[in-house]
Amino acid sequence: QGPGFALFGVPEAYFTMAPKKLFRKKAPKASASNGPSKPLAPHMLFAETVRAEVQEEAKKEAEAKGVTWITILMAKVAEKYKKLPEAEKKVFTDKYEAAKAKYAEDLKKWKETDDYKEFLKKTDEHNTKKKLAEAKAFVPDAPKKPSSALMQWLADGGREKLAAAGVAPKQMFGAASEELKKLSADERAALDAKVAKAKEEYETAFAAYKKTDAYKKYMSAVAKAKSGSGSRTKNDLVSRFLVNKPTGPGLSPAGYHASQTGKKGAFAELSDAEKEEWNKKFRAAKEEHEKKMAEYMKTDEYKSYLEASKKAGVKAVGSRKVSRKASKKTKKRKVSKRASKKSSKKASKRVAKKAKEESEEEEDEEEDEEEEEEDEEEEDDEEEESEEESEESSEPPKKKAKSAAKKSAKKQAAKPKKEKKEKKEK
Repeated sequence: QGPGFALFGVPEAYFTMAPKKLFRKKAPKASASNGPSKPLAPHMLFAETVRAEVQEEAKKEAEAKGVTWITILMAKVAEKYKKLPEAEKKVFTDKYEAAKAKYAEDLKKWKETDDYKEFLKKTDEHNTKKKLAEAKAFVPDAPKKPSSALMQWLADGGREKLAAAGVAPKQMFGAASEELKKLSADERAALDAKVAKAKEEYETAFAAYKKTDAYKKYMSAVAKAKSGSGSRTKNDLVSRFLVNKPTGPGLSPAGYHASQTGKKGAFAELSDAEKEEWNKKFRAAKEEHEKKMAEYMKTDEYKSYLEASKKAGVKAVGSRKVSRKASKKTKKRKVSKRASKKSSKKASKRVAKKAKEESEEEEDEEEDEEEEEEDEEEEDDEEEESEEESEESSEPPKKKAKSAAKKSAKKQAAKPKKEKKEKKEK
């Protein structure tokens, strides 16, 4: 409960609504449609044999503790079953295996009948109704629909009037409809006007409410429920189809140890050598289970389950392992592709770097050559200037003016070269 559920798109109202507003009808049972009943587990078969002798004791203990007697009863039965010798446990295990084989045969026959189709139809209808009811949690603040004339009359004091007259609650609506017929024209007109006004106010409020995010989420949930997507849950499909599915050793050596010995939490108290032994047993059981599961996934039973889960839009049991193997292969391929891409990128970078360095070296050489040429030109210019100056001293004024103009033109032409050289030096 609380704001944390908002992360998953579940409104808090879903958990705070009155119980009557949520859909609490039980799902249809297969036995109600002439389907076979599931066999009792070994410990439940044992419970049937000792129930009578433990029941009275459990009731007295529960009364003293202030709890329900059935919880005390099952705890006592479980304790007795744990202490049972393996030879006696085998009797109940064999009974269960025989009943399980018979159940599988009966279930296969039942799936071919019209009763089974009817059962599926009822289950889907139930799940759709449940989802539609749960969708109302998204609109807790929606405007309430206006009452009908009959309900309005009851709300305006009619209920108290009928109760005072001794009308039973079950007969209230029938009596109210008779009272409505006895109303005068003015009374009926006033009642209808009140109902019409309430209806008009509701339509105005609902038109504004339709624009809110809460209403959009509600309509999305309704559409999903009516389309049937996700109406069959994973557990429904597993219970219907995976009858002969091999049972696994559990998720951890500790869980496997508890299932084999009946002692929860005892794995932590074992020595390191004993833990290692149970680890080996767990790994061997896991490998055996994977082999059995691989064989089972080839059966018609599992294929029919896959087909049903695909239609229902539910992830199939066992598909995770297959996808893991596939993902490992794809990961390896991706890694190799990435490695080859990286190596090719590195090689191309090296080539580009080398080419860049070579081009920079060539540019530097060209610049050096240009600088040398410029230096030589400057030296030539300086020599020419000195010669011209010596000549100018002996030349007439007109020639002096011409040589000065030439000199200034040369200086202007050499200016950009000098600026360029200065920039390079900087």
